[in-house]
Amino acid sequence: MARYKPYDVNQVTLIPVSFPDQIVPGSFEYALNEIVDEHIDMRPLEARYQNDETGCLAYDPAILLKIVLFGYYKGIISSRRLAEACQRNVQFKALTADTQPHFTTIAGFVATMHKEVAGVFGDVLIYADALGLIGKGTFAIDGCKLPSNASKEWSGTHDELKKKQQKYEVAAKRIVARHRDRDSKESASPMAEQDHNKLATYKRKIEKIKTFLKTNTKNIGPSGNERKSNITDPQSAKMSTNHGVIQGYNGVAAVDEKHQIIVNAQAHGEGQEAHLLQPMLESTRAGLKAAKISPDVFQQAKLTADAGYHSAASVTYTQQNGIDAYIADRSHRQRDPAFADYDRYKIRFRKDKRRYNGIDSQRFTAKDFIYDEKDRSCHCPAGNRLYRNGNNINIHGFIGMKFRGAKSVCGPCILRKRCLKTPQSTETKQVTIFIGRAEATKDSPIEKMRRKFDTLFGRFIYNKRIAIVEPVFGNLKNKGMDRFTLRGKKKVNTQWQLFSLVHNIEKIASLAAA
Repeated sequence: MARYKPYDVNQVTLIPVSFPDQIVPGSFEYALNEIVDEHIDMRPLEARYQNDETGCLAYDPAILLKIVLFGYYKGIISSRRLAEACQRNVQFKALTADTQPHFTTIAGFVATMHKEVAGVFGDVLIYADALGLIGKGTFAIDGCKLPSNASKEWSGTHDELKKKQQKYEVAAKRIVARHRDRDSKESASPMAEQDHNKLATYKRKIEKIKTFLKTNTKNIGPSGNERKSNITDPQSAKMSTNHGVIQGYNGVAAVDEKHQIIVNAQAHGEGQEAHLLQPMLESTRAGLKAAKISPDVFQQAKLTADAGYHSAASVTYTQQNGIDAYIADRSHRQRDPAFADYDRYKIRFRKDKRRYNGIDSQRFTAKDFIYDEKDRSCHCPAGNRLYRNGNNINIHGFIGMKFRGAKSVCGPCILRKRCLKTPQSTETKQVTIFIGRAEATKDSPIEKMRRKFDTLFGRFIYNKRIAIVEPVFGNLKNKGMDRFTLRGKKKVNTQWQLFSLVHNIEKIASLAAA
């Protein structure tokens, strides 16, 4: 039988560790150590401490910054886990000279540096520009929606929150009624303690909602409609993503084409991006000017953004300020010859989905309704004429005419099941027929952008967008920076800029080493 050298995995050994040897040239921690020590002005962070003569000795802000950025790079965004890493991880010990701050110190450092983080971000940009990593030729702007430290349960309009409060009040009254019933019968019940705990929970929730409604006004959006508020974090927003609905913030970034350096990062508590383009452009211009990278970068650079940033106000702003922008609108693929038949995949997917869900695939669509251009009338598949239902609508520049069937016709119709999604509850069929594009003057900002975008050069510039900005968000999420751990726009904005700093420092480390 073969013999092996003995070993014991449970033994304890002492290993001499040289901290400088752990920081390997070309690595992220090597670049981080050099940038923090030599290229970031720490005086604004140092000015926060007033313990020259009295008070406890403070942790060096340079050490705390290294802990946070290196932890984020390793996917550790919890202050408790960062504190634990400083005690157990050799690389953290080497980078911080075996400094072991309490987790509350780390959390407080991040939460209170919203004024200083812009200067730190700018110093790293200055160093990146000195290395020739910022091309200033083309920029792409996009947003990444990330969940925050807030619960979706506590979101809603003021009316929805009032209904939630009333629901809790009804539930609390039922518990009180059961309690009185038990008292009258003088009988003990194993449910008494459970009811007591539930009642206390309901009372806390009721008081929480009452306090919020009393101290907060309605959250009115740019369109004038009320947006959902969140009791846990009123500045966060409920947003739809590819992975469902989240409660969080939209991290918007402006990325340079040359080496995907993030030149500006701002977090916003709203999912709608159309009105965010102007503030992003203004803050990007101001940041690069303050860093003395470019006095007015958009006078020479091109800008691209997806359809989420397309609006009359955004397009007008870029044209009035001489910005060479290429902003997609929601129908740009319909005008692109390369996507002439892309709809067939959607149609096939919808049919497969309907078949999978057991839905009749023979249900009528708007294409089955006959529209007569001469008298502007519409007839259903059964041959009955529908009447006009309200004024024309304008959706993304296309005019639609609304029609509706009469109750006397739709009620007894033999095709009712194929026409209505829920024939048992819906009385009549409503359909919108799109009759063409809304008339727009050739000199309108929207029309100018559309003509500019539809050229071969315009589509060439726009097609760069995905390769410029999307890999940046993928890199951040891949490293574990896929959620915000703080509450409030100031704190979340600080964390988003720290996430972006990690990406930029990683770029500097990899490109400088090459």
